[in-house]
Amino acid sequence: MQRNYFLMALACLLAIAPAAPADAASGCAAKEAHIQAKIAAAKQQGNDDALRGLETALREVRRWCRDDSLMGKAEMRVQEKRAEVAEQELELREARLAGRTADKIAKRERKLRKAQEELRQAIAERDALKR
Repeated sequence: MQRNYFLMALACLLAIAPAAPADAASGCAAKEAHIQAKIAAAKQQGNDDALRGLETALREVRRWCRDDSLMGKAEMRVQEKRAEVAEQELELREARLAGRTADKIAKRERKLRKAQEELRQAIAERDALKR
């Protein structure tokens, strides 16, 4: 019973995970290629449990994945990350204006850098889908 939950969770995670950049493929094709590569590795290792979960994930990607929905989700993620960067910039400015201690300002700067990196990553993922 627990193994079934594991396989279902694995299939769901693989189906919704961002696609790894592939040579010529993007979007759903990249997801499918990524899962197929994992299937080949599971077959080579003789890992039947992982193989069943990956085959389920592949069926689900083929059934439900649409490039236009991936693009919409990617664009929404970029907008969310832009809002997060703006919020962190505001909090840093407020901390500086309020005369906070150097360690609190440094903490805000770290949070801003992290938000900026997440935005860059979201933009790169969105742009990879456009290709």
